[in-house]
Amino acid sequence: MMKVFVNPGHAPGGDPDPGAVGPSGLRESDVAADVAVQVVNYLNGAGCQAIAYQSDSLQDICNQANSLGADLIVSIHCNSFSSAAATGMEIWTSRGQTRADRLATLIMAQMAGEFPTLPVRSEWSDGDVDKEAGLYVLQNTVAPAVLVELAFISNPNEEAILASAEGKRMFAAAIARGVTDYIVEVGA
Repeated sequence: MMKVFVNPGHAPGGDPDPGAVGPSGLRESDVAADVAVQVVNYLNGAGCQAIAYQSDSLQDICNQANSLGADLIVSIHCNSFSSAAATGMEIWTSRGQTRADRLATLIMAQMAGEFPTLPVRSEWSDGDVDKEAGLYVLQNTVAPAVLVELAFISNPNEEAILASAEGKRMFAAAIARGVTDYIVEVGA
């Protein structure tokens, strides 16, 4: 049975770190937690062993994922920028060609299908949809790991999607379908 570790970004309950905060006061940590719980429910229903774990410590997150023996890691966040006009979705993986690149591509394909009006922010440098960086959770976990930026919480229109029960459900379903697409593709 595939073990999927889902990490809602930032501190549980937003204390001490709520992450980005939208114009209406919506907190990234709360959106990420809501979406993560739904992703876990969808994945468990699809026959995976999925858990959500939120912590203010990046080392703790990595230790938990590694000690669980996770086969896949999905960290969920909301993007933010100083300009309220910033828009779109993106997925980060570690640098170089890795198994996480395909997972990122499959998740983004599902998210783009759910939200066709939200731009996909991508480098497309190597044929995959992911953006690459040396982010801590991506670098310090054993399993293929992706960091999903759902949309811009700093953009009032996208914040409204992130605040809505339907928007969170749609993101969660898309992420879960992307994960199950990956599992089917790799034959796990």
